[in-house]
Amino acid sequence: MGLAEIISCEVFMDPQNDPVYNWVHQQIPEKLWHYTSVQGFQGIIESRSIFATDVRFLNDTEEFIHIRKVADELVENTPEVGDFNFQLRSSLKWAVENIFGSDFLNPNSAQIFVASFSDSENDLNQWRAYSHGTYGVSISFDLEAIRPPVESDLAVTFAPCIYDDGEKERLVQRALYYFVNESQTLWSHTIQQFLQNAAGKARPSFEEILAFTNASFSSAKYKTQLKTGFIEARKRILWLAGLLKHRGFKDEKEWRLVLPISPGKDKTNLIHPIRIRQTAGAQVPYIAFPLDAVTTSSDPAVPPTPALPINDLMLGPSASKDAVKAALDFLQSNSINVVPRLSDVPYRPV
Repeated sequence: MGLAEIISCEVFMDPQNDPVYNWVHQQIPEKLWHYTSVQGFQGIIESRSIFATDVRFLNDTEEFIHIRKVADELVENTPEVGDFNFQLRSSLKWAVENIFGSDFLNPNSAQIFVASFSDSENDLNQWRAYSHGTYGVSISFDLEAIRPPVESDLAVTFAPCIYDDGEKERLVQRALYYFVNESQTLWSHTIQQFLQNAAGKARPSFEEILAFTNASFSSAKYKTQLKTGFIEARKRILWLAGLLKHRGFKDEKEWRLVLPISPGKDKTNLIHPIRIRQTAGAQVPYIAFPLDAVTTSSDPAVPPTPALPINDLMLGPSASKDAVKAALDFLQSNSINVVPRLSDVPYRPV
């Protein structure tokens, strides 16, 4: 379905009928896995946090710009005109250029941090890629409480990545629909009103048509409705921007915590300050995002205590039984009651 069909549909302001809203608010699985090295595992436990990395330093070179390619292709494939000769393609093009030109989505001004998890608990490709040559660990978290409440209206998202090209196009279409629908609806209502007023009268002059349309499109009501549609579209594009990934990564079944920093925000006074870690190829900016969940006791006299939401742990195929015992001792020393297990993937590095 293209935008020409979408704009004739009913407005999706009800969250239950909004596919973008439904995607980013999917139920969070009880177990989501994070593959890392032994050193990374120790760092997570001791710091009680997960590192969220600047998207410009992740292994997908199209991070956060992939969505613009999808949007540009939609513009190219959209009919030039809609109902009542509405300039459909140029309206959509204006929306795309201005949404992606805004500071939140401009790669030159936005700074987005991402922490990655997987719905796949024992994947050989991820053992190889992220766990120090399959000698590392995969930590399972219960992250039900990590997503901000809906009413907070934050740009932070926690949702599965989107790999299927058709699904990407569908969701980006729906996001942009909010602006294009407002534009075309207002245009159609204005033209219909003009035709009703002109019914039975002499053919209106060009000057009369221009005066009527200018008065309608410069009104405060028109500008407010158009602004509302633009804001709704931009919000949904921002929700999706950190989730679209190339289909080549689909086997990772990634869930992402996407943490945008507002453009112009004073980065010297952040709740979670930006730090730098040294890798083989670069100095990588990251945020240590706290994972502690607050647990309460049935005894009102006992104050709530923070606890890491770890509910399982697996060691890579190349790890030894001694490493499993060491991991158990380490977890117990940090008051984490999880019994680690060894991956059953029959893999031997050669």
